Amino acid sequence: MLTVLLQQSLLLCLGIALLRALRPLLKRLSAGATYAAWLLLPALLLTPALPRPQQEPLAVVLQAAAGGQAGLLPALPAPLSSQAPLWLLLWLGGAVVVVAVQARRQRRLARFGDRLPAGTSPALVGLLRPRIALPADFESRFDVAERELVIAHEQVHRDRLDNLWNLLACAITALHWWNPLAWWAARRMQADQELACDAAVLATRPAATAIYTRALLAAHGLNSLGAPLASRWGTTHPLVERIEMLNHPRLLPRRRAAVLCAALLGIIGAAYAAQGSEPDAPVAASAQKIEIQLQVSTGEFKASPRLITTLGARTSIQWGATPASSWRLDFTVTQDPDGQLQVVTEPRYGDKPLARHTGHVASGKSVAHRVGGNDVPTLQMTRVVKLLPADFKMPP
Repeated sequence: MLTVLLQQSLLLCLGIALLRALRPLLKRLSAGATYAAWLLLPALLLTPALPRPQQEPLAVVLQAAAGGQAGLLPALPAPLSSQAPLWLLLWLGGAVVVVAVQARRQRRLARFGDRLPAGTSPALVGLLRPRIALPADFESRFDVAERELVIAHEQVHRDRLDNLWNLLACAITALHWWNPLAWWAARRMQADQELACDAAVLATRPAATAIYTRALLAAHGLNSLGAPLASRWGTTHPLVERIEMLNHPRLLPRRRAAVLCAALLGIIGAAYAAQGSEPDAPVAASAQKIEIQLQVSTGEFKASPRLITTLGARTSIQWGATPASSWRLDFTVTQDPDGQLQVVTEPRYGDKPLARHTGHVASGKSVAHRVGGNDVPTLQMTRVVKLLPADFKMPP
């Protein structure tokens, strides 16, 4: 779980950095393009869950000597720190606090119904059946023409399902509550959301720019109440920037929209492909199958594991009665240009990584070596790595 969280955090940071770099270009396109580009973040976070081509399972056979006790698992994940449960508990506690605060704000807003206190911003409230809630001083603060534009603005929020995207942003900040970039991104997304709604309203009412500007000035300083499921008329954007957008609106032509969509899809595809590669091992030229025959002994335990995998794949076995006294061996085998096999062995005892060993050997040749010593039990190991024929079939 901790590994997944770290992976998600890395994807989020990369996505935010990319969007930050693209902002000048996106703002030249249109306010709608800048807002739509935020969809890149949830799309990137979902790439690890996308289906991938299935690989043949690793075949493992373990033969233990009489009296030996062992449990063998193939392709084990790297051991986590002993403090991992503490970090997970800390993360979960922070997420619960964020969700509780946001839920409290939403309940407080829901108690007001369709009539909000004076001095608050008009807002579209709710998710399944969103409603436009207006402050008690709505009629006195805005004139008739301004009120029409304010309500049109909130209707754009409803048509675009903006409260759904606000909920998604709230979920991301709850999961990444410790990451300041997540909070920055949520604020910028909501600010761009308001600018996109402004542009959409004026696209159908180009002659109403002066009235719209007057309404923005009248709404300056209104309280937003801060509920997650509330798309409001008030804005987190600087007022000058919002008015500047009204005076210089930009529409997104279909051709540019198509180019933007293609670019975002390309970024998502690149992230998906990058996660599908194996970062720890050189890329194999083909799916050449190999067999790793081992004879291991430590103390009274003796066993002869046999593993069938492919060149370039990271293969792991582990045995032991308890996590603190368990052995783990990681193997990565690649082929040199001269045909010899490069075998990288990474042993670990409990949570202690031992010396990594790299050897070059011909297919089928036996190699013996010993690991451990000092405060670690000695492990005797004999290893034979063989290339398997192309028509080899995995054992059932």
